Amino acid sequence: MPIFMHYEGIEGNVTAKGFEKWIEVNSFQFGSGRGISTPTGGAENREASAPSVSEVVVTRLMDKASPKLFEESLIGSDGKVVKIVMTRTGKELAKLCEYKFEQTLVSGYSVSSGGEGAPSESISLNFVKFEFSYTGSDATGKDAAAMKVAYDIGQAKTM
Repeated sequence: MPIFMHYEGIEGNVTAKGFEKWIEVNSFQFGSGRGISTPTGGAENREASAPSVSEVVVTRLMDKASPKLFEESLIGSDGKVVKIVMTRTGKELAKLCEYKFEQTLVSGYSVSSGGEGAPSESISLNFVKFEFSYTGSDATGKDAAAMKVAYDIGQAKTM
């Protein structure tokens, strides 16, 4: 399941149809959580805190996009639009899900290498708004209708 990232203003090496010049990603991590308090004997009175949305962390192999991504971690101050797409394979690559992050800044960049092969990068992304869409497939394998959720962290509300 290939994962591709489009970082506004930075070209990658991807040549796959529909994702030309995107950046290949090996792994993607993102999530949310909130504290929930359940009093003993009072499950109907549960209380939840505001959500905590994590930063995105991607790992990838170093390539031509690396210097620009590293530069963004040092001096990037204008939030960018970043899209990350997980695909499913078949006759053609098709989107399984897509994340769109707005007002994105690179908050962390690190490199590791074991001496063989290309060095590996870990990049953390901080953002203000995001949208998540999932496109499953029906029983015949055709794309089903996309399901979406969007959230504005600054306003603490869905969009």
